[in-house]
Amino acid sequence: MKKLLVCFAVLALLLVPAMANAALPGEPQPVSAVEVEHWELAADGVTWDHKEPGNGLARCWRSGGDQGECNKTSWVINITHHAAMAQWSEWSIGGTRWDWRILKPGTYAADCIEFKLQSNNSVLIDYEDFADLLRTTEGGVKQTIDTYYSFGESIGQAESNGWVRAADLNEHDDIIPDSAVLHVNYVTKLFNKIVVENCNSSGEYEDTAVITLTLLNQQPWVDPAGGWGD
Repeated sequence: MKKLLVCFAVLALLLVPAMANAALPGEPQPVSAVEVEHWELAADGVTWDHKEPGNGLARCWRSGGDQGECNKTSWVINITHHAAMAQWSEWSIGGTRWDWRILKPGTYAADCIEFKLQSNNSVLIDYEDFADLLRTTEGGVKQTIDTYYSFGESIGQAESNGWVRAADLNEHDDIIPDSAVLHVNYVTKLFNKIVVENCNSSGEYEDTAVITLTLLNQQPWVDPAGGWGD
């Protein structure tokens, strides 16, 4: 059965699992590097905003000064222009909670949530504690409601992609690979399916889970909270 990738509590994507990549090592600056002022073009596309060293969305250093003197006819000066790009991400989710109200036993599905994700490199998805909905009070005949997930633009696509049992999501770490679509805006809808049986006693059923999204190619000079590190 195809794997389902769930992102931030309710995202599902169809991906080939891969080994998690280590973060980029980052190229160290020369010891003599000195940070300099820079300018950032404002949203109006005209105004240049001045930034002192240590500030801004980008920073710049210079190093490798050189000089020469004598009656030499020509001089060769080698120039290196280097840039190190951090990984970024932007995401939005239509909700982080589903609520069913059920009158009778049956099999039900809904596409309650749309998820959007952007990043400029691969993203690791790790999920924990997904399970069938569990009755919140003791007693009853059957304590759980069988729960599944799938994705697609319609219920037909969700059915075609295959339903994955909730607990199976905890068995794998999956990767959204770097792609042009991911850079622009990856959008998907998550469907959930529950199978309510005659033996499910009336009451409240619930599951809470944890999803962790990790940027796999982050630079070492970026603080874990997203700002400038050491």
